[in-house]
Amino acid sequence: MSGFDAAGTQTVPQGLCLDDIKRTIWLTRLDLRELYAEDRPGFERWLLLNGSREYRSLTEADGVVMSQEFLSEPAAEALPGVQPVLTRAMKLAWDARSDLHQHFDLGTASGQQGFAWWLLVSGARESAWLEKIALAACRTLMSELAPEAISGVQPPLTAFMVFVRAMRRDLQEYFDLRTAKGQQSFVCWYFTHGPAELGLARYFTDAQKRLLNEPYGQTTGDVPISRLMWWVWLRRDDVQQAFPLDSRSGRTGFVNWFFAHGIAEMGLTDLGDLVPDTTVAPERPAEPARICTSAVRGRHGELPFGVNLVGHARGQFGIGEDVRMAALAMQMAGIPFSIYNVDPSPGVCQADDSVASLINDTLPYRINLLCTTGIEAARLAAVEGTRLFDGRRTIGYWPWELSSWPEEWRHAYNLVDEVWASSRHTYEAYAKSSPKPVRHMPMAVTTGGSAGMTRLDFGLPEHRFLFIFAFDFLSGMRRKNPQACVQAFRYAFPLGDEPVGLVIKAMRPAPDNPAWQALVTEAGADPRITIINGTLTRNAVLDLCRVCDCFLSLHRSEGFGRGIAEAMMMGKPAIVTGYSGNLDFTTPGTAALVDHTLCPVAVGDYPFGEGQVWAEPDIAHAAWWMQRLVKDQWLRERLSQQGRLLTEGTYAPDVVGAGYAALLKPA
Repeated sequence: MSGFDAAGTQTVPQGLCLDDIKRTIWLTRLDLRELYAEDRPGFERWLLLNGSREYRSLTEADGVVMSQEFLSEPAAEALPGVQPVLTRAMKLAWDARSDLHQHFDLGTASGQQGFAWWLLVSGARESAWLEKIALAACRTLMSELAPEAISGVQPPLTAFMVFVRAMRRDLQEYFDLRTAKGQQSFVCWYFTHGPAELGLARYFTDAQKRLLNEPYGQTTGDVPISRLMWWVWLRRDDVQQAFPLDSRSGRTGFVNWFFAHGIAEMGLTDLGDLVPDTTVAPERPAEPARICTSAVRGRHGELPFGVNLVGHARGQFGIGEDVRMAALAMQMAGIPFSIYNVDPSPGVCQADDSVASLINDTLPYRINLLCTTGIEAARLAAVEGTRLFDGRRTIGYWPWELSSWPEEWRHAYNLVDEVWASSRHTYEAYAKSSPKPVRHMPMAVTTGGSAGMTRLDFGLPEHRFLFIFAFDFLSGMRRKNPQACVQAFRYAFPLGDEPVGLVIKAMRPAPDNPAWQALVTEAGADPRITIINGTLTRNAVLDLCRVCDCFLSLHRSEGFGRGIAEAMMMGKPAIVTGYSGNLDFTTPGTAALVDHTLCPVAVGDYPFGEGQVWAEPDIAHAAWWMQRLVKDQWLRERLSQQGRLLTEGTYAPDVVGAGYAALLKPA
């Protein structure tokens, strides 16, 4: 699906454009793409009726999905004389809710009016879009003076108020609208009890709010009271007894009670702009600030310097390590920071608690560093809305493996002020298309942890030269290319009795995946090949690498190559494809680079990779390197030493942290 229509240039704060939100939802929701592949109106209807339940950003976008004309235009089924008029949008909402069909027959006047009442009172509370439909349907009635309105009643009786009374038999019996007293009593009920009982606060007009906010009643002295507060006091016998308004202490106590308890008790918490437009008592507590909408949280000048690291802080996978290492680098540089944890997909284990004490969901600092993919950042923005971005400088520290950022996700750039790339390969991918500044900012790498495990603990032979390759199925089996490791190993050591072995550390493979099944079958044909499948602790993974002799990675593309860098930092020689992000540290002097040819990324090989290229490593050349490193101890030691020096000098947390500080710290 493409070509989303933007109704004008409406955006939400910080550039969360409606088009961007819709495109993100479409691209990240396979279920919706399958359901609405040939049904664009159906997708729009889903957004309208269900989207805001899952995506906060949709509640923030004014005028989204459907035009104002569509929201207010009468439906073909609208019957004359029925108020509110059945609109096209109301009919769409009814069509989408089969549970409503048996309750409201739109072929009858009572059915249309009953459905309108349900929409106004119940539907508007269910979703932002139903609320939008309800407000549009009643906009005229909300400000239209009722024919029976009596002069002097304030605020005046409106057609909408009359409709509310007509739908409630108890209100009809209790309030006589033929008298001024009856109308004023009903109006008072409407504004003081209607919000809690029926959710009517959303239907208050600006003119009505101004009247409610005026000083009123017994407001002599220096503790003024608004009309709304006065009415609440009149409606509550217990409050009248507790806070007599004929004394300053009584008025002060009432004002304090109103803001501390009354607003919540009377269902007025949504009325953020109904704060008395007068000076309040000095004793008044700070609670009113929480309902006052005039102050906007999160301006650059109000937030302290520091960094909110946003990422999968508990996730046991590579991108989780990215945010944990960013935290360590910030700590080494003395930069204040906090971690905002993002839950990964259900298949990812979240048992890494190494930074648990640093996780905080308040985003207290001035700068956001998004240590997620750009795709995940866009999804997060759609789900969470602007609260993660408002008033903050936002940097996308996004991994990406291919040579270009996909055109389908170009809108992700709108979320950030700049992009950081962990390798020159990724830098060049972003620089081709980013309208925002792009910087090459290496990531931190550490290898100090250990679980004290040996070859025996892993079930590995003691007297063999062991090659190791580790990969996560979620990173893409075609990209990681473990089959090439098996092929190169068997090509290099075809006799079967050579004192060598290959360890494949796998995580999260799909058991029914044909490529995985083929790998298991091929590895099973050679007893020297060991597959370790499962999620290990980070320290155990480091130990597994330590007990092996050489790291092998015949990947087709890497954004950074953290596993390779960790192995080299531990002093392991590395045989790697001579392509992509790892070339920042795998040079001819530090690693054994395998020749390759560039080939197209086939459809289905990698998300949004169609039309791009990646490497096809030369199996024979990889096998040659494997044979050579087994035989040549001097070469192994030289590569080991040079690789360790380069990785430690480039990716040590204190070195990376100093780079962060140079860019982030205020002058």
